[in-house]
This record gives sequence, structure tokens and C-alpha cells, in this order.
Amino acid sequence: MIVVVGDLVADIVVLGASALEHATDNPARVALTRGGSAANVAAAAARQHPVRFIGRVGDDTIGRTLVAELEAVGVEARVQCGGRTGAIVVLVDDAGERTMITDRGAAADLDRIDPSWIHGADWLHLPLYGFASERSRTAITDAAAAVSRRGAPVSLDLSSVATLRELGGEQLSAVVGRIRPSVVFANADEAQVARDLGLDPAGADFVVKRGADPVRVTSQGRTAEVPVTRVTDVVDSTGAGDAFAAGYIVSALRGGDPWASAAAGSRHAAAALRVAGAL
Repeated sequence: MIVVVGDLVADIVVLGASALEHATDNPARVALTRGGSAANVAAAAARQHPVRFIGRVGDDTIGRTLVAELEAVGVEARVQCGGRTGAIVVLVDDAGERTMITDRGAAADLDRIDPSWIHGADWLHLPLYGFASERSRTAITDAAAAVSRRGAPVSLDLSSVATLRELGGEQLSAVVGRIRPSVVFANADEAQVARDLGLDPAGADFVVKRGADPVRVTSQGRTAEVPVTRVTDVVDSTGAGDAFAAGYIVSALRGGDPWASAAAGSRHAAAALRVAGAL
């Protein structure tokens, strides 16, 4: 069972946001979709492996709808309810790159996780967003430490330059030291900021996604580049990194080495680039 802990929110995806004119109407294609990095990974992985999602949504219609949609794609959902469900406005430019305006809502208030919810985890995946607020950081770190002590792999996605900077080097190193990830995912910008903050994911496989350039994988002292599947018809990059993580994790659980798993992740990411919104 893959267990993913983190955000389940509503994504409001705005396609055609390259040249917004201030103080007037701006025609665009707008889509309302299920989002949240953790939920995206869970949905993508559920196509190939049993998955459980753990998070918090508001006690509202949007929250209940998002949970139902996640369960409809085969994810076992365990959620706390309270407050209001979060939402993210995703502005997508003509090249498919996105800028996000985030309101995590109830997701930031994830409280102590019931130990039975992480029972049976043979892999635990954690996007860094979940560590942004003190309450959810404590809940997730405690759960991850318990899984790590049992010997199951834990993966951490660095997720966001803004979140890395908000946490700072000392807090980030403390989190990594406590959860002891086996794999750390990052894009090139996140990897650079993590290095600037002094993060040393010693003992972890470090997987750096670099857009259309090869993925750089460091494992057991060896660094090698893995070619990616090139996509010329990019629609939206939202969720591509989450699809990569899902493909990597499933491959690793099936015995793939870090480089084979990165190749599998790349194939999943390529599919995500061709659709609007998350998976």
C-alpha cells in the first residue's frame, strides 16, 4: 500500500494567462479540477497500485465532492474534516508553465494522524507543502517517523521554492533528519534553493527533474542522467511533477533501480503535460 499524506484542494486552472490586462476582462479557458500535490500523486499511482490518501478538507460541499472524486479513481481516502476546503488559482501561460496563488484552507490544519491510517504502508510519500504550517508539520513528521522506524521507504518532494524559503535551512534539515527519506524529489530550482539552504539529503536518492533536460539521479555516490520523454504539445504543466513521483514510486516498489524508476516517472509526467489541470 502506497500512503500519501498532504493536500486535497480545488484547483481553478486559468489557461491563456500570458498577457493579462489590468482592470478589465481577460477572456480565458477556466477549469475547476481536483488538486493538491498529495492527492495528485495518489490518483496517478492508484492506476497501478493500491493507494491510501491522508489529509484534511473542509466540512463543506467542495470538500465532500473532492473526496468522492478521489475515491472514484480508486484511492482509499482517510480524511479529517473541519474548517473550509482550500483552493489554488493556477495561471497557465502559453508555454504551459504555471503560476499558483494558494490558499491551503483546512489542509494546513491537518492534526494528529490516526496510527491505523498509516498501518500497512509499504511506501510513504510526502510533498513539502504539508510541512508549511506547524500543526500539519508536526502531524506528518510524527507519522513519517513511525513509518521510517518500521523500515518502509519514505519519499519527500521538495515541491515549492516558496515553501523551502519559508521553512528555512534549520527547519528543513530538522524535518529531513526526523523523517529520514529514502528518496528526495526536486526540480532544478528547488534543488538549487535546497543546496543554498544547506540541505544535505545524506543517504537518500536525490532525483532532480529539469524540464525537457534529462533527470539527474544521484544514488549511493553515483550520479547519472536519465533522458526524458519530450513533449512538443504541452497544454499545462500542473501535476506533471506529481505524475513523475507516482510513476517513480510504483516502479521502485516493483524492483526498479533509481534510474529505471526515473525513466518510468518521466513517461508518466509526459502524459500529464498534455492535459489541463491535475490528474
